[in-house]
Amino acid sequence: MASFTLETDEFAAMVGFLNAKKIVGMDERLFASFTEENLPRIMAKLQEHGWMQPADRKNTWHTNEDLLQALAVAVAPRFAILARSKAQPKSILFYVADKDFVQIVVTSDQVVVTNIRDENQVGACIVTFLDAAWPAEIVVARVRGEAFDAGRVALVDEHGGVHTTIRSLSPDAELPWNEATIASFVREAMGELVRD
Repeated sequence: MASFTLETDEFAAMVGFLNAKKIVGMDERLFASFTEENLPRIMAKLQEHGWMQPADRKNTWHTNEDLLQALAVAVAPRFAILARSKAQPKSILFYVADKDFVQIVVTSDQVVVTNIRDENQVGACIVTFLDAAWPAEIVVARVRGEAFDAGRVALVDEHGGVHTTIRSLSPDAELPWNEATIASFVREAMGELVRD
């Protein structure tokens, strides 16, 4: 599980280098620091932290390929997964493109980008992140262009019971709060959204 910690302006620049102005589902203000006048300062930081290094030819750069591949998933995803507490100010985002999963956590001054193995690991991350932060909601949304097209929701009540309308997961039944339930919800929600 490769993980990359960038300062917010470094993150904005790396996304910008992929010719994206933003990432769907994220606050657009996060990307405001990537401007022409800030570019020299940000480039110096990217070099200092090892994300970009000068190449042999003038004005060309070597980048951290693993980081760029992870960001490419977030820039052009097929699905976005949001898990957020309704009791505490905390949320976590995942992006899915083909079989690639990427988790993004934003703090006040940093962005952590992590490659995630599969739906099971997404379930584990969500359960760990939201444990005892109920009530909560988990949304799996299909992405079209720069917007969400359709989605499925699982609600977590104040006791940790999971409720969803996914047909294959016993709609209206209370499911247990665990990694397997959340992974199944994510997998089945993406499946329904593909079929719709």
